[in-house]
Order: sequence, then structure tokens, then C-alpha cells
Amino acid sequence: MRGWISAALAALAIGTAQAQPKAPGTDYPSRPVRVIVALAPGGNADINARVVAGQLSAQLGQQFLVENRPSGGGTVAFETLAAAAPDGYTLLVGALGSHALNIGLYGERLRVHPLTGVDHITISSHSAIAVAVHPSLPVRTLAEFAALLRADPGRYDYGSSGNGTTGHIAGAMLVQLLGVQAQHVPYRGSAAAFTDLAAGRTAFQADTISFLAEPLKAGTARGLVIATPERSPLAPDLPTSAEAGLPAYQATTWTPWSATLGTPAPIRQFLYEQIAEALREPAVRDRLTGLGNTIPEGMTPERTRAFIASEIDRWVPIVRATGARVD
Repeated sequence: MRGWISAALAALAIGTAQAQPKAPGTDYPSRPVRVIVALAPGGNADINARVVAGQLSAQLGQQFLVENRPSGGGTVAFETLAAAAPDGYTLLVGALGSHALNIGLYGERLRVHPLTGVDHITISSHSAIAVAVHPSLPVRTLAEFAALLRADPGRYDYGSSGNGTTGHIAGAMLVQLLGVQAQHVPYRGSAAAFTDLAAGRTAFQADTISFLAEPLKAGTARGLVIATPERSPLAPDLPTSAEAGLPAYQATTWTPWSATLGTPAPIRQFLYEQIAEALREPAVRDRLTGLGNTIPEGMTPERTRAFIASEIDRWVPIVRATGARVD
């Protein structure tokens, strides 16, 4: 009897293994996959990575293990990815900052170019940028905010999730468009930056609406503007940039998935298809859209690369125009 049970269990295990999807012509994935996040825990990219990685683990029968490497605005994560074998077992999840803005900030100092130094898989979400201030500031509109900063140049600071991140450049862009002065203070992640905003040690923060929505509802921060043409259902009272009188202020981040340069095309295509399937799962979709994300369709490896190239063309001149720098 014991022998029959053992044989049955072995057959079941073999059948289960055979039922797991594999990249065509390969046994991928046959071991755990490392998913490096270029930003700190708790932010939009991290949530994307963990939600999607959890679903991929269920779909493919292998663990997709998330690891945060936020140093250097994502440059360390890129260098880690570039040093890995091009076999699909090391992936990178980033954002607008890591995949586009850093080119304008670091220029030739970048050891791994975000467009040509890695291969791309897909984009799992887009998220609008909003601006929030400490509730003690005597401002309720963007015009009042600009007047406050203009009246006392250099007095006010703004925090971000780090040098070169979307929040850094979105804040610098706002300052430049308003024609005011404010000092940038980089932190290790959005949560760390918001801790100082909530305590009144900084005056304002530009970040994803997915991150700021809860503090806005709780009253620990006051929203001024969302940098998109449409209002967000997460913060329906928050005016758009056009409604706030600054239509040029448009900023949306996105969540790209990348692989080591030279990763075989069948594996990248397979990962794109599996991530797309994961994003169709109601629990995954509801989690991400519930945070104010929109989920793009059909972002194949080829379309993802073209999109990133277009975003680099758009944002690098903006970064340079703001005068933003990194140490």
C-alpha cells in the first residue's frame, strides 16, 4: 500500500510539474527567479513587483523573489542586473526615474544605459504624480503655494524618494515652472520622505497618487494638484494641472520590467505573456487599480522598448532644464 501511495504521489508531482507553463523550447523557469526593485519598499514600483511576482509564482510553480536595491536612484539595481547571467533568472522592476530620468541626471557617468544596456519585457502600470504639502502651510491652491515660495525664496524644502527618482524631478519641474526656489532633500524611499513631510520638516512632496491617496484622505497632507489631464478617482477633489493654472505640469510614472541584456527573446516574450496574464487576474488588477494605477494593454517587449525610448526623448530635456543634480 505504501509503495502504491508513493508511486501515486510521484506521478502527481510529475504531472503537476509538466502542467506548469514553460518558455517555448526551454525549461524556463526551472528554479526561483530574482526580481530586483530599483526603489525602496512601500512605493508603487515595489507594490507592483510584489503583487505581480506573487501571481507569477502561482502561475509558474517557481518562486519570484523580490529584492529591493534602491541605492543611486536605481543605478545600483541596473548594475546588479547587468552583472547577472542573461537567462531570465534575474529581472528588474523600475520606474520613470530609473529608466529615463537618470540619463539626464548622470549622463556619461551611467555604467548601464537604461535603454541599450538591458533588455525590456513589459510595463505593468502607469501612475499619476500628485503634489502634497504639510497641512500647516497656509495654502490651498497652487497659486497660493507659488506666492508663498516666491515671498520667501529658499526657505522651503521638498522631499523625494531619492536622487533621480520621479518625485525628485517632478518636484524640480514644479519649482522651475512656477519660477520659485526650493531645496531638494533626498530620502531612501517615499515613506521616509513622507515621515518628514508629516512632521513638518519639509514643506511639500511630489509622488504617485497611489502613495499619497491615503495621507490625503487622512488629512496628514493636503493635496494641491495632480499632474494629469484628468482627475483621479482616488482623490476626486484634487484639481488637474490645467485646472490649477499650470497645464504644462504633466507627470506620470510607469513600472517597467527588464532583463539582462542578451536574454533570449523566447524567454522575454514568455515573461511578457505571463505578466499580462497575471495582470488580468481580478485580485491583481483590483489591487493595482485600487491604488490609482492604470494597466496598459499589449506592452510587448518591442513596444516597451519603443515607449521607453520616447519617454527618454521627452524627459531628458526636462531634467536638464530644471537644473536638477545628483551628488
